[in-house]
Amino acid sequence: MELSKFDRVTVITHIRDSYAEISTNPVDKSSSVVLCHDGVTKYFATPCVAFNENHDVYLFPFTFEKDGTPWEDANHFLFESARNNKPGYRTDTALKEKASMLLDYKIFCEQRKIDLLKFIGRKPKRPTYIYFFDLLKKVNDGELARTSLNKKTKVVYDFYEFISSKPNSNIDLRKVDTVESVTRFFQNSYGHSYSKKIVKRGQSLAVSSSASPIPIGYVRESSEDLRPLLKPELNELLLLLNTKEFSVDERLMHFIALQTGARKQTILTIRMKHLNLFKEESVLKDRTFKVHAGPGTSIDTKFDKPQVLYFPEQLANQLLTYSKSTKAKQRRDKFIAKNGSILSDDDMYLFLSPQGEPHYMAKSDPRYKITKSKPQGRNTYYMKLKWKKFAGSNYPRNYSFHWLRATYAYYYYQRLQPLAAKGVLTNGDIISMVQKRLHHASREVTESYLRLFDMVVDSRVAAQSIYEQQVFGLYDLEMDAYNE
Repeated sequence: MELSKFDRVTVITHIRDSYAEISTNPVDKSSSVVLCHDGVTKYFATPCVAFNENHDVYLFPFTFEKDGTPWEDANHFLFESARNNKPGYRTDTALKEKASMLLDYKIFCEQRKIDLLKFIGRKPKRPTYIYFFDLLKKVNDGELARTSLNKKTKVVYDFYEFISSKPNSNIDLRKVDTVESVTRFFQNSYGHSYSKKIVKRGQSLAVSSSASPIPIGYVRESSEDLRPLLKPELNELLLLLNTKEFSVDERLMHFIALQTGARKQTILTIRMKHLNLFKEESVLKDRTFKVHAGPGTSIDTKFDKPQVLYFPEQLANQLLTYSKSTKAKQRRDKFIAKNGSILSDDDMYLFLSPQGEPHYMAKSDPRYKITKSKPQGRNTYYMKLKWKKFAGSNYPRNYSFHWLRATYAYYYYQRLQPLAAKGVLTNGDIISMVQKRLHHASREVTESYLRLFDMVVDSRVAAQSIYEQQVFGLYDLEMDAYNE
């Protein structure tokens, strides 16, 4: 019985001493004996002094032939790529993706009875070209994107490049694909030009380097087009959040985004210890609490950059109330039952799933390197499905959780306008303040936000009181009983 593709790859959680020297006899005092599964055969592993435990390999995808035996060439290729930190193979997610694409090629050849190690005859009869032409047909039929084709043929070429470098290999890399080195010129966000030598492969398609135009009324951040919610849209969102379709914790996630501008990974990695900051003696003049996020805080941020979030007093009180609720306590108990005491009470996540697991796993989590499937905040995707199902027909269908960040920025900007009108703040001050709150590295990104905000002249969002009425007024809504 042949294995399915799903059964032809498994994940090895942790490969230790990936740079160790293997020998039949001990090399020195650091050599340790390793007993094989038969209980008799043994060998010795001697750690390489140039490396340490940081060069262990985690979450390694181990592939199989269709009969269940290991696919040795692929496993050797993937292991060396991971161990040597090869570009494109440096994360467990990338490695699993490459293993999956390589299996696709393997299965393609098997189904057509093609020997993937034989490169004879003219190009159309060689394995890689047969595969490329099949992928090209899918691109022409609209079934596959050009970038996807390039990724698939790239991992195949990388595989053969590795195989051809092995002793006694009869693979002629020139027959696998035609490649040439070309120089490309680029310009960074600051207008500085630079060049880069790249390898151009024959089995690839040109992809436009020009970004698609940004739709009118939107701003682009992190490759996503977003805009602030207009007043009627925000009203509808708040009313929908207050229905039984959304739980208390889901509501609070939205409120944090709306009132701090925090991204998903930041919200979902808030810990119990951060609630200790919400004390009367720590409240600022504007009745907010300062919370640091980023390296050393246990809260993840984009690109691990230090950030400061400002939590309004009302929001802080709601988070404290939720943390003490029966529901929150039960979820923490489930986490402990599954994982033991790997996290202290202070380091416990504020938001956990009904099963007692974090929605997004922080990099400081002890399980981060060894878990097979790291939570990545998919709950915001499922919340989006609720919005689509229950929101009215006029609600923007392309709305995503990230829009709340733009919404926060817009109402914060509106709140500053009276101060600008009085001459207390200049336009430059406002740009700097919004940039600081959104944690933009580039001032240009902030300016693109403000240009968008200046375009929003619709009477539905023109009132200066929107920020206070809509955002600070969130807590006038009745919420579920916290002890449900």
